[in-house]
Amino acid sequence: MNDAQQILKDLSIRSEYEEDYSEKSTTLKIFLENAMLAGNIEIVRHAASIAEQIKDLRLLIDEDINIVRLYVASTIASFVETSIKNGLPKDVAEAEKKKYFRRIAYCQSKKEMADMHFQIVEELIEAMNRYSMKAYSPIVKMAIEYIHNNKFKFLYAKDVSAAIKVNRSYLSKIFKDEVGQNITDYIHKIKMDLAIELMESNIYKYNEIAELLCYANYSYFSRLFKRIHSKTPYEYMMDR
Repeated sequence: MNDAQQILKDLSIRSEYEEDYSEKSTTLKIFLENAMLAGNIEIVRHAASIAEQIKDLRLLIDEDINIVRLYVASTIASFVETSIKNGLPKDVAEAEKKKYFRRIAYCQSKKEMADMHFQIVEELIEAMNRYSMKAYSPIVKMAIEYIHNNKFKFLYAKDVSAAIKVNRSYLSKIFKDEVGQNITDYIHKIKMDLAIELMESNIYKYNEIAELLCYANYSYFSRLFKRIHSKTPYEYMMDR
């Protein structure tokens, strides 16, 4: 029996002896939160694959659809708060939460919402693995928060160092040491991640996205995008 199966077995055994619904749902929430904090996406995927065997979920789906919707929304909000406390930049977490709430609002069935419960935890784990600042020094955390909070501005490394009142050379050195890339490359990467979200919204044209992100022209924006994602914005969206 692997670790994921043992954890799920323990979860099922505990839930058999818990009479109160709130205790059962809390057990499931704690299980998913611990998987999220451990960054163990495989446990979440395994749980999703045998969801019908988890008593807590069966009990949840027996509830009225509006109760299920409120439960999923409230637990996801709790997971987002936990992710912020554990290093996910607040603007990333809040943007993800809004996206999740929209998806929950449009769910048409209780089963769909229960499945989404696992999917959203997976996405939060991926976001934490991608953006978490937990291992960084306070100065680097401040720099990253500033970059995330000013994605729609034109930013140089000197702007970041001036904003957080740290010597530019010192910041550049510790940022590269801790993050593994220089500040300018990190700024472009964060902007290009946002560009993908904007492209997927189907609201903006590519040149409008370049302008929103304060790039001088679409050609420059497209070259940077291709450097990071190995495809132009158009090619990237065609392959989605």
